[in-house]
Amino acid sequence: MTSKLSKKDLNRVFVRYIALNCMNDYPGQMHSGFTFSMLPSLEKIYAEYPEKLNESVMRHYAEYFNITPSLAGFPLGITLAMEEENAKSEDFDVTTISGMKTALMGPLSAIGDTIFPATLRIIATAMVTEMAAKGSILAPIIFLLVYNIPNFLARFYSLKLGYNLGSDFIIQSEKSNIMQKVSYACSVVGLMAIGAMCAFNIKISTPIVIGGSVKDGAMKLQETLDSILPGMLSLILVGIIYWLLDRGVKVVPLLLGTMVVGVALFMLGIIA
Repeated sequence: MTSKLSKKDLNRVFVRYIALNCMNDYPGQMHSGFTFSMLPSLEKIYAEYPEKLNESVMRHYAEYFNITPSLAGFPLGITLAMEEENAKSEDFDVTTISGMKTALMGPLSAIGDTIFPATLRIIATAMVTEMAAKGSILAPIIFLLVYNIPNFLARFYSLKLGYNLGSDFIIQSEKSNIMQKVSYACSVVGLMAIGAMCAFNIKISTPIVIGGSVKDGAMKLQETLDSILPGMLSLILVGIIYWLLDRGVKVVPLLLGTMVVGVALFMLGIIA
């Protein structure tokens, strides 16, 4: 594939892509940052095709995109390579670009979240906690170096790797069925992680006692619920929130409503 983009162009994408998560909004998440990162390169790719440039920019801006920023360079690079193919061919199916982005978000986020926030950040924190407690100025510096050097290396080389693989990656993954296998494995791990997060991070219980007072041998409702399914109330709360989101309830009203209902139930002595 003859490339229109130089090493300097990719370096510019890398620099702009540092701000990927700074432009996050709920409806599209990182769509603005994704488009912003590629914009100079898209302008070069479609220098002779202004209509295709406008279509490409609007398409990426309108599409939902959310991924671990450390590995977002991979879909960025592949997208640029596929956009080059689109500039050359009138028969290129642009829906394959959107499909590629969607296919990569889940698996790469599962891998990236496990490596960077969940592992590397914890290791970096453990290394400097004692130093920070003693007031050492080196603690935050070491933390930033330990966490950010691998982070930025992953950003840089994932971008180069994605661009070098280009559209061949999609063809190869379809032939080997590897993306479907990775997506399935990551979805299983992701659901396990979500379940664990619900159990450990959402704390809700009830002080209700049935049958008089505890001294008289009355039944504590919370203990009964825990004997059936530990964390049942937390799971029910997550289910209700998901059900409301699935039916189009906006996030801000949902948060405010959860707070109001929670305070009301606490004052009534229903939850603790």
